[in-house]
Amino acid sequence: MGEEVLTTVSSQAYLGVEIHEKLSWKPHIKAMTAKANRTLGFIRRNLGRCSSSIKQQAYTTLVRSQLEYGATIWDPYRQNQIDSIEKIQRRAVRFITGNYQREASVTAMRLDIGLPTLEDRRKQSRLVTMYKILNHQVAVPLPDYITPKGRATRSQHQHRFTRLSTSTDSYKYSFFPRTMKDWDELPHSTIELPTLEQFKEAVSTE
Repeated sequence: MGEEVLTTVSSQAYLGVEIHEKLSWKPHIKAMTAKANRTLGFIRRNLGRCSSSIKQQAYTTLVRSQLEYGATIWDPYRQNQIDSIEKIQRRAVRFITGNYQREASVTAMRLDIGLPTLEDRRKQSRLVTMYKILNHQVAVPLPDYITPKGRATRSQHQHRFTRLSTSTDSYKYSFFPRTMKDWDELPHSTIELPTLEQFKEAVSTE
């Protein structure tokens, strides 16, 4: 730019999300989980004597929010990346409940305090975004290449879409191709709900 030579980088943070030259979300997830782990460590050091409700509120406000920022875009499909994110919540669950026994089930503890998996929450977030797009509640137009599949049947609602042809994983697991598949699996009664709040409640119990 001018007389200054711009440095070439493989990835760059933009609006809080790490964008990689090969459209990999690995650098973003690595940076995000490292930051969230540091925040969780801070909470554990400073709120150890607080009630479980205060600990859970601190986790959802300060840690989980970091793990979900922009997640509709970078929602991982590789199991090791999914596990690296869930691992942080599992540590948080033990902290919230105060139960560090090896034989104790973290899953049971998580269900007991009403925390869904982060993977499920990301899927729900993608579906909610799709609902907003289809109902013109957000300034994101539906791309022209996404078309209805045809007439509805008893088992398939009228908003079923033609599957997109994908040749790379980065595109196959991007927002529209991936979310369209999940959307098509929703029951007719759910996608026809008239309000966003009703839809959110329905997909949270799917």
